[in-house]
Amino acid sequence: MHSQTADIASSPDAVAGRRDRRKAESRQRLLEAARKLFVERGYHGTRPQDISRLAEVGYGTFYLYFADKKDCFQAFVETAQQEIDALIRARLAQCRTPAERVYGVLEVTMDFSHAHPGVLKAAWAGHQLMAREEKRTAGPSLFDQWSARWAEVIRSGQKAGMICEDYDPKMIGYAVLMVAAAVLTEAPMARANKKKFLTNLTHFVLRALTAQRDAEGFTL
Repeated sequence: MHSQTADIASSPDAVAGRRDRRKAESRQRLLEAARKLFVERGYHGTRPQDISRLAEVGYGTFYLYFADKKDCFQAFVETAQQEIDALIRARLAQCRTPAERVYGVLEVTMDFSHAHPGVLKAAWAGHQLMAREEKRTAGPSLFDQWSARWAEVIRSGQKAGMICEDYDPKMIGYAVLMVAAAVLTEAPMARANKKKFLTNLTHFVLRALTAQRDAEGFTL
């Protein structure tokens, strides 16, 4: 029996499985270290060697999993996005009205921001910085992707006659997201009365988007 167990443990599949687990653990340690440093120091203030040191792996190990710092930062952004997207999808599945959906997204974003201080800000700011500095595209940032989702919501609302038809969905998508980003604030007002803060912000967004018959004559 002992011999059979030893044979199984030393089989090519078992060895490959242990190797894959070690690789996954090393990559996860690097990502956790990168997340901490990108939040604390920003994109420019973080170096691959700092990430490796904090993750307690050799400097060369970093390049087994990431081509460079940009690649590591992109992985950090994607991980943060996957985490909050999963929370938002779960919340939206429980919502029935537009007001509940807007409030839900705002609350999930605020709660995530408080539970993971600085993560969303670091992801947004760093990716925007990469896009400006690099000749090659850094890909759509977290901010760009979320504003595009708001743009889709606006288009759908326009088709249903619920949102002003003369709005440019892409432009207003960015505007709504910038307003929604207020949930990332650490202002005492937001912390003191979370429900009131989110309710006011929800009403503001909905009223700004809703088609108003009496506003048709407004001109600049």
